[in-house]
Amino acid sequence: YNEYKSYLRMNAGQENDEIIEPLINNDSIPSTNIEDNTTRIHRKCGKYRYVIAFLMSTGFGLDYILRINMSFALEGGLVQKNCTGYYCWSEELQGKVLSSFLWGYWVTQLPGSLLCCYFGANTLLGAGLTLATLATLLCPIAAQTNPWLLIVLRIFIGLGQGVTFPVASFLVSKWAPISEITTFVSLCVGGKYIGAITANIASGYLCSSNIMGGWPSVFYIYSIIGCCWSVGWFAFVTESPSTSRWISEAERQYLSQSTFPSIPIKVAEIPWRKIFTNVPTISTIAVSLLNGYGYYMLLNDLPKFLNDILEYDIKSSGFVAATPYLSAYLGYIFSATVSDYLLNRKIVTRTTARKFCGFCAFLLPALALVILSYLHNKIVILIMMNFAMFFNGLIVSCTFVNHLDHSPDLSGITNGIGNGLCALIGLIGPLIVGALLNNVDEGDHKLLQKKWRIAFFIASSAWVIGAIQFGIFGSGELQKDLQLQHDNNEPSSSIDKKYIN
Repeated sequence: YNEYKSYLRMNAGQENDEIIEPLINNDSIPSTNIEDNTTRIHRKCGKYRYVIAFLMSTGFGLDYILRINMSFALEGGLVQKNCTGYYCWSEELQGKVLSSFLWGYWVTQLPGSLLCCYFGANTLLGAGLTLATLATLLCPIAAQTNPWLLIVLRIFIGLGQGVTFPVASFLVSKWAPISEITTFVSLCVGGKYIGAITANIASGYLCSSNIMGGWPSVFYIYSIIGCCWSVGWFAFVTESPSTSRWISEAERQYLSQSTFPSIPIKVAEIPWRKIFTNVPTISTIAVSLLNGYGYYMLLNDLPKFLNDILEYDIKSSGFVAATPYLSAYLGYIFSATVSDYLLNRKIVTRTTARKFCGFCAFLLPALALVILSYLHNKIVILIMMNFAMFFNGLIVSCTFVNHLDHSPDLSGITNGIGNGLCALIGLIGPLIVGALLNNVDEGDHKLLQKKWRIAFFIASSAWVIGAIQFGIFGSGELQKDLQLQHDNNEPSSSIDKKYIN
């Protein structure tokens, strides 16, 4: 109450309580202590919001399964090595197949967040992943027909999945209590690593088996799972707690008092100039951009690295390749748990928490990639890879959550811009790796390691730059110039609720 009162004074440029009190006593704001009310209701309410978190988490998991299964198909039988047949695709063509997903993925990032102004966020996210699932189902036929037809389908998969992250920001702002925001986000977005773990373990086995012809099974089976997920999503997920028929009344009331309440957004009213001139927001967008190259390079080319340098076959490398993603998921959970604990007890400021996570997420993985590029021992290389991915998992506090820090109302827009640029720079990674490894003899391990070292140095350089700029310009504070206004010119209700720095 007092923090909100102080904010209104500062926002109105007034010091007179007589002017401020009428705004404070507005019917939309509880007259009693917000924290006491929400705490009392919280004890009685259920946890349906974590059903939403579970479905969002599995949705992100499906998202990542559908984007990385191609890596295993290429290494697991789709492309025959040392032959002269139709499936002897060059390294350069394979790089185009892998990166084609991102050609579509970055395009729908910002449009996806804008479409939330007209359609429900839950509808857009469900429709996007359903489109990606149906396109995945056709991939085996396309691969056996023409590689360029496969590339077209991969673009459609990217178009469908491009809406997931920005749209999820809108859903999180309505379903996650502020005191649980980092934990809630890590559970949802961390599902992408569970998907990567599942795909890496299962895809290696499927490709080396006779199930549905081997490599085609990674497309057919995951598509069936995706269709089942779509049914559950549309049945149980709604735009907000107020429209859900499954949630208890106590939890609905609790969420109405403890989340970021939002106002309807019209495209014509989006403050584009303020978004692109707000330094902390641009810094957060730059974090996504600079993280993109290394992140997507590892995501798409990790099976190839394990095969080229560590000489793991596709079946065994599936389990080995899953360990870095498990480490990244643990990094997500660790970051969220510690951040929420420290913030809720006011041990550190929100800016300090975000910047510390940013330094760890960039500098430690960059150092690990440089070191492992000179190593030869398989076990040590895997340890360093897991070390890098664990700390890179802390990036969630500098991207997804940080957009909510700055402006809950516009988080979907700014997240869409950042994730779109991340995908755009990320599509360069597989192309560079493909170009570096093109025409390199698989038996020349010394040259292969040299080429991979160049790829890792590029990723490390981008991460170091990301750490420096976020340390200088980043912030975890609410950006008042990005708060939308009601028709009566009062500030957006996003700041009405308790937001502890």
